Amino acid sequence: MRALLGAGLLSLACAAGAAAAGVVQTHAGRLTGHVTARAGGLTVGDKAAVTDEILFAIFDAPGRTFRPPNTVRMTNGEVWHCEVLALAGGKLKLRSPHFGTKEVDRRGVQALEFQAKLPPDDDLEADTLYRASGEPLPGSLLWVSPTQVAIDSPLGAMAMDRSEATRFLLTKATRSAEAADKAVAVLRDGTVLRGELKLAAGRVLLKHETLGELSLPVKAVRSFLRHAPGVIYLTDLALSATAAPLLDATPSIRTVQDRRAGEVPAPAECVRCLTIHPATKLTVRLPAKPAGPRTFRATLAAAAGARGGVRLRLSAGGKTLLDRAIPASQAAGACISADLPGREVDIEVDFDEPVRFPCGIVLGDPHVVGK
Repeated sequence: MRALLGAGLLSLACAAGAAAAGVVQTHAGRLTGHVTARAGGLTVGDKAAVTDEILFAIFDAPGRTFRPPNTVRMTNGEVWHCEVLALAGGKLKLRSPHFGTKEVDRRGVQALEFQAKLPPDDDLEADTLYRASGEPLPGSLLWVSPTQVAIDSPLGAMAMDRSEATRFLLTKATRSAEAADKAVAVLRDGTVLRGELKLAAGRVLLKHETLGELSLPVKAVRSFLRHAPGVIYLTDLALSATAAPLLDATPSIRTVQDRRAGEVPAPAECVRCLTIHPATKLTVRLPAKPAGPRTFRATLAAAAGARGGVRLRLSAGGKTLLDRAIPASQAAGACISADLPGREVDIEVDFDEPVRFPCGIVLGDPHVVGK
């Protein structure tokens, strides 16, 4: 194992095969192996972790997963893969194998996707109906039936077959501070839910504000993440980034749903990932609490499809805490850890020799934990 710069820095290679095995991250460290749920906690091999100790967990790699044909994206960041049955009178009616048939208020809906596995697109316009062929149509959403979708366009009311529609964006996405305090559960089909989480024998129990009490079998759950006291997830923070001219400084934050479908370039053994491109500097300002010594932890890998290597530097107060070269071939996550001397941390990513595009890094579940 190569040495890293900085006192108090610990870097461990993640266990071989961690992508196929389960992972449980606790306050104390990282466990890999077969994960089972029991009342009040999880067991990894012959080691037990109670719920309050667990930061996040990824269950053993699944087999093939069926995904319902439609997707509902909520304003709080949740993603529901389901069947959209109808929208009328301010209510959206849908059906899911996880929570049955429900009616929800349309005011909580950010977007409707009428076709399965559409590629991500962050440049969509609100109040616009996107089609499989032809230009997008502006207009407010009137109603949805099992076979048609209708909008109030500048030319009047228009209806079209759902087979021709791809998605409708009701509003731009917004961050919800209230939702950020909830546990995040990611299901095998890519559904993302937030709520109060408990564990039972073979099940994950989630108290959801809209859907009620959900009892999810472990075989339906890919992972979950808890917002434990004293733990700060970088993916919850507003990150300030700068980059060289003509290069994109925007860091990408995504919840890992179905890596096999290519939705998220990330190490398989993480719940949420932060992708950073080269010639970029992120300044992370941590909240004042918890006070006292803190440690940064994450998994580190090259971005999917990378052809060139990059270099990661972590520094604080003018002191280098980590300096690591990441070759394009490093697709599996390596665990990194560094003690932080203060509240402000700089994360810099730059090109390594020889310079080749595309390139970048992925930080899996980057978080800071108090000692």
